[in-house]
Amino acid sequence: MAAGVMAGRAHCGLGLTGWRIFRDWFAHFSMRCLLLVLCLLTAPAALHARDFDLRRDTFAFSNDTVFQYGVDEGGKLHIRTRKKPADFAHRCFVLARAVLQFHQFARFEPKQPRLSREEYRRRIRQICRVPVWSDGPRERIVFPGYADLHSFSTAYEGLLKENLGNWLPSYLRVGNWRMAMGHPRAGQATAARWLSASLDRGQPRALYLARFPHMNHVVVPYAQQREPGGNVSFLVYDPNYPNAPAWLFYRAAERSFEFEPRWYFPGGRVNVMRVFLSPLH
Repeated sequence: MAAGVMAGRAHCGLGLTGWRIFRDWFAHFSMRCLLLVLCLLTAPAALHARDFDLRRDTFAFSNDTVFQYGVDEGGKLHIRTRKKPADFAHRCFVLARAVLQFHQFARFEPKQPRLSREEYRRRIRQICRVPVWSDGPRERIVFPGYADLHSFSTAYEGLLKENLGNWLPSYLRVGNWRMAMGHPRAGQATAARWLSASLDRGQPRALYLARFPHMNHVVVPYAQQREPGGNVSFLVYDPNYPNAPAWLFYRAAERSFEFEPRWYFPGGRVNVMRVFLSPLH
């Protein structure tokens, strides 16, 4: 009986040695196919991964506040009505969102000829319609004639302010209700791990900082330094301070974030919320 089985296998063209060779070849072939699929799946993320440079990838102008803020020597915050309305206010969300959109979906080509003002307007509006959380267009949107966002925004400050988007939708965002709610320490620790992992992949993120009711602001962390005890110092782009980095510190023992003193905030603990992850954030 055994002889008949072996004869049958030999008749089919696959002896024991041949079967082992086929099995090893098929395993190797399957692994190569799996690696190819993984490379294709991660290609969009690799396309968007580029080192973030504060002097290159941010706007040359700032957001402002509707009211005038000031912090006295005792660290007390004072808020009063401005004598003259701010020209460009309510737009920390708008600038943070646009910085991420340009970083992820735009390409600057300084050696190419510059375009007309109207064509730049069309491309600004085009890029601002791409959701931050999406994979974006198949090809980056090209802005010829300029080296980076900073130089482009120096030349076309007015055009960008007119076309980056209205401030009102940021006040009507679904996720805004979170600023007045409780912020469990476990959630802050989760946000810190998520942010650190994102930056390890070279992916800047936007964070909503809140100290209800006086401070609600959006920043873009783009670099980090891990410290002993699980603490992390994050460098952030603050739309209210062009060309100057700020720091956001995560204190692991307390599972809390601290933001440095600003002209609109005396400094200290803040609650962080992740934004631009989906239409609901």
